[in-house]
Amino acid sequence: GVGKSSLLLRFSDNTFTGSYITTIGVDFKIKTVNIHGQKVKLQIWDTAGQERFRTITSTYYRGTHGVIVVYDVTNGESFANVKRWLHEIEQNCDLVNKVLGKILSSNV
Repeated sequence: GVGKSSLLLRFSDNTFTGSYITTIGVDFKIKTVNIHGQKVKLQIWDTAGQERFRTITSTYYRGTHGVIVVYDVTNGESFANVKRWLHEIEQNCDLVNKVLGKILSSNV
């Protein structure tokens, strides 16, 4: 994996675990943030990146307001998959794309 679940845990719960657990299908976290004086409740979905879960994860695109594509900047195959993910998002969503590269590190 590239660390999507670790990023989500850090953002939502301010925690980090060094153990690697593969996301099967989808998972999500809820975080309330303050934006310009208004409370906004974010529901952030963590989808499995493996090809075998692609049909499952694509069903969760409907109604999304944003997507963050995470890849490992040290892995060429991971970067090559970004194009496929962006194409899939464009086919299923009407939103602004965001791309984030992440280096795998135990020092997050």
